[in-house]
Amino acid sequence: MKRIYSLRTTALGIAATALALTAAPIAGRAQTRRPMTLVDLANLPRALDPQLSPDGRFVSYMLQRPDWTTGRLVPHIWRQATSGGEPEQLTFGDGGEALARWSPDGRTISFLRGGQLWLLTVAGGEPRQLSHHATGIGSPEWSPDSSSIYFIASDARTAEERERERVKDDVIEIDEGYKQRHLWKIVVSTGAEQAITSGPSTVLSFRLSHDGSRIALERAPTPLAGDNFRGEVWVMDATGEHAQVLTHNTNWEDSPELSPDNSQVLFLADMNAQFEPYYNTTLFVVPAAGGTPRRVLPDSYSFDRATWSPDGKAIIAVLNLGVHNEVFRIDLASGRATPLTDGEHSIPAPPAPGWGGVEPHTGRAVFLLEEPTRFGEVWTLPVSGEQPATRVTHVYDALARDFALPRQERVTWKSTDGTTIEGLLFYPLDYEAGKRYPLVVQLHGGPNEADRFGAGGGLLAGYFPVLAAKGYAVLRPNYRGSIGYGNAAYRDIVGQYFRHMHVDVLTGVDHLIAIGVADPDRLVVTGWSAGGHLVNKLITFTDRFKAASSGAGAANWISLYGQTDSRSNRTVYFGGTPWEAHAPIEAYWNSSPIKDVARVKTPTIFFAGENDARVPVAQALEMFHALRSNGVPSHLYVAPREGHGWGELRHNFFKANAELAWFEQYARGRAYVWERAPGEATPDGRGRSQP
Repeated sequence: MKRIYSLRTTALGIAATALALTAAPIAGRAQTRRPMTLVDLANLPRALDPQLSPDGRFVSYMLQRPDWTTGRLVPHIWRQATSGGEPEQLTFGDGGEALARWSPDGRTISFLRGGQLWLLTVAGGEPRQLSHHATGIGSPEWSPDSSSIYFIASDARTAEERERERVKDDVIEIDEGYKQRHLWKIVVSTGAEQAITSGPSTVLSFRLSHDGSRIALERAPTPLAGDNFRGEVWVMDATGEHAQVLTHNTNWEDSPELSPDNSQVLFLADMNAQFEPYYNTTLFVVPAAGGTPRRVLPDSYSFDRATWSPDGKAIIAVLNLGVHNEVFRIDLASGRATPLTDGEHSIPAPPAPGWGGVEPHTGRAVFLLEEPTRFGEVWTLPVSGEQPATRVTHVYDALARDFALPRQERVTWKSTDGTTIEGLLFYPLDYEAGKRYPLVVQLHGGPNEADRFGAGGGLLAGYFPVLAAKGYAVLRPNYRGSIGYGNAAYRDIVGQYFRHMHVDVLTGVDHLIAIGVADPDRLVVTGWSAGGHLVNKLITFTDRFKAASSGAGAANWISLYGQTDSRSNRTVYFGGTPWEAHAPIEAYWNSSPIKDVARVKTPTIFFAGENDARVPVAQALEMFHALRSNGVPSHLYVAPREGHGWGELRHNFFKANAELAWFEQYARGRAYVWERAPGEATPDGRGRSQP
């Protein structure tokens, strides 16, 4: 198998040895490179959503940078020649752009700005606005002849609804006031729009066929998150006629795509071959004329995304392999899965459903690759597998040159029942063998996610380079319930949510203590979403952690079931609803951290989004009030405007500062000086006062 870090780079001549810096002695590096701060980390650019031009000569991508004045991350479109040279910024709009897409004739790039479609002529000139749709546009896709663009948009409000809003007659009707999302087509030459779907259903995702004559799509009864699992795979003509449903179940499906000859449809689904729910994400293929979907690979494989090869003989997919994921070519005739990449890296998910990452004219895939010293560069790869991948962009050339970065290392250990658990260890910058360090345990969300090599999502979300710079080791365990380790591990939470995950974490901590890395008296734990659920469990199970931070975490599975916007998985976890006759109330209650909250001794801070529909603020309030009532030091921070995942720059900056201050106080007994955002000042002119 080919190691991605030994593959050829582009003509800019970056030495292949640059990637070997990740294995260099940390102490030596720290002498010539400075430690990272939170501001340094926040100011790093992030490449997003790469797209390959039809002739293969260029890649476009979004480069996202922070705007401290508005508190937002602003992405603009850049273009880079695949043969080398300097990158070129193509757009400069104040609010940024999104979802840039090449026209099949290579002459135009479409993109979204302010929720509308804009066009940019590749030869030069100013962008022009194409659409003036009544609502915001999403998921744009060009027709193969470049004459039209298809997109998804919500139905517009009626005149009566607008008038009621104007006079503030705006009482909300929960789960009833939604607007369906439908598929539209806009003609590039005239701007004329045509609705392709209508009626009482919502289009979740779609893909045009290679010849533009048909569409594969996922339709659900409503746009409500709780109804996603009721969606089904459909095919129809590109006009919207002759619609036919291909699946008939109550499971989540995603990313349907017609084969190049329009005879088959691939899709992903969280189900097994018997169509039972809550299994690793599996690849299925079904005849476009109808029939029984068949699983393409055994259920030991878990898919991130998949698309057809240009010749239709294979499927190109990204598969989960624990602390890394890789591009595979799956031959349909033989069923053989061949890895096209392999290394200490991760391939982040694209911003839109599906994966249009294979350019049919060139037979090349384009994707982002995160590595320990490069937090997301654009690479291209021939899907034939005959040549290695090549790196195109050089966004992070200065990262390893200017900053001291922690070594990332795969670690494994045995849990209490002998099962091998895997995770990532980030060493402190000043690491010396035989010396023990404070340990931060960072728990991923999902729980059906996994931590992998690289930066891992938002840079401020984990801020591991800053923790390493302050002398912390960091452990990111892929406890049972994580994806990429087979269905037995994935489904370990079914029937008893906290069956093994908490002891998987604690045995990982014990392993790092046993090998002399972690100091048992300076342990802290943090997590968000499912990671927050697990933090809440851990602090009710053990007092070994000196400090804890729980973000968007569940306290009470019974009350959460009635509060959340999504319940289908929880019904699987606990064997039914808490409302049905003979409800499995004990299963819900016994897995609820609030049940054992009287045991908590760990000082804990909680974070919640004001508008979080997945795990509402009420869950954090239950834990916070319980700890305060029992005399355990605690704070609850609620971010205005935020949903389940925080997006505003200053909110994430605050969260990182608050955690660092909490960890330093309780794990190390010392004060922490809060970092200040650029331009931040208090009345004395010296910076914002900390909470």
